[in-house]
Amino acid sequence: MALADFQLERLLQRADLWRGDAYHLQQEGQDSGYPELNRHLGLGGWPNQGLCEIFSASEGIGELSLVLPLMRRLIPNASTEGCGTGLVSLVAPPHVPYPQALAMQGIDISRLLWVDTQAVKEQLWALEQILTSGVSPLVLCWLKELSVSQARRLQLACEKGESLCLCYLPDKMKEQAHPVPLRIALQANTEAGTDRPLETQVDILKRRGGWPAPRFSLSLLPELLAQSLMLDVATERGQKKWEDELDRKLDKPQESAQVLQGPWSA
Repeated sequence: MALADFQLERLLQRADLWRGDAYHLQQEGQDSGYPELNRHLGLGGWPNQGLCEIFSASEGIGELSLVLPLMRRLIPNASTEGCGTGLVSLVAPPHVPYPQALAMQGIDISRLLWVDTQAVKEQLWALEQILTSGVSPLVLCWLKELSVSQARRLQLACEKGESLCLCYLPDKMKEQAHPVPLRIALQANTEAGTDRPLETQVDILKRRGGWPAPRFSLSLLPELLAQSLMLDVATERGQKKWEDELDRKLDKPQESAQVLQGPWSA
């Protein structure tokens, strides 16, 4: 190896040198339960603490399924192996949490804290109190808007209580720049002709320690439901293909001047 190459190699190994295509945070994150998501987050999973924003244009595209594995690890029920402590808090969810469905996911619903309020001031106050208390390592909240100063205040509360807060926001809010370590956008997979129509597209808009990650897809539906829906999609596609083929065959004689359409055409 030439002297110049050796010096360059030593320079690239410096911990204080940042390369744009590399991820440079060394701490280990919390397993998200999705290997593809872990790889793109760069920490091996969710951050251990901090305010993370999740944007979605519509409901029912897997926004809650995204965090179910983490909830199951933090507050497992008696039939699930785990050693988590504390509570998981839900602040101002858009719908009433369905305890039976959560219990079926291996979650101890007795350790869920549900704060139901529509007043913005009450939502922010409850969030700050829960995050700074340190009793809830994971907090999920649904807000209609969030200012820069409010995001900074919640981020400080997360750091004080060593808590992770996943904040669901409308898709339009992703245009605002907030001082948070992670920003993710979710949308339904609507690409024409895709073989994965039931998966959710994930865009990591911001991640601390690296550039935004390229778009990728995740299957966030329960396995049995996904199989059932995929069967419906395959059946619908087969029906559409059969109808198109039938239309093509029926239209074919009309496209040829050599074919007699009946005795009146002779």
